[in-house]
Amino acid sequence: MTNQSNSVREISQLMSAAIAALLFGSTMILSAVGPARASEAPILAAQQSTAPLRYLA
Repeated sequence: MTNQSNSVREISQLMSAAIAALLFGSTMILSAVGPARASEAPILAAQQSTAPLRYLA
């Protein structure tokens, strides 16, 4: 019984570490990309623009 609870605890600790690493990594990526995107000139979605530009705007 103790061996099983230890393995469950170990798995839960690994899952918590993986989730924390994923959240930290995505936060670092967004903090690096966010200011660069905000400093660009805004693109207005006009009717004559191509479909990808209207989608990205």
